[in-house]
Amino acid sequence: MEETQIKTKFCKYCGSKIPEDAVMCTYCGRQVEELKSSKPDNIIINNSSSSSASASNMNGAPIRKKHSILFDLFMICITGGLWIIWMIFRPKYY
Repeated sequence: MEETQIKTKFCKYCGSKIPEDAVMCTYCGRQVEELKSSKPDNIIINNSSSSSASASNMNGAPIRKKHSILFDLFMICITGGLWIIWMIFRPKYY
């Protein structure tokens, strides 16, 4: 009869004998080894307070406004109209 020798190690949490290549303890269920991945971890460094602004301006292009000149003119007309209405209907103290 041929005996196969299984290499073992001890669980660092419960002390039980487990197979040498085990990642999880077969007795207590805790992770005893780090999971190995074939691909490297991606490291993202975000030093900017606004990551979308820096990401959109990576090629040095100027940042465009999100509204147009027509919107600016519309807001000026609305503000001026409200001011005229206030001047007509404001309380007058004589």
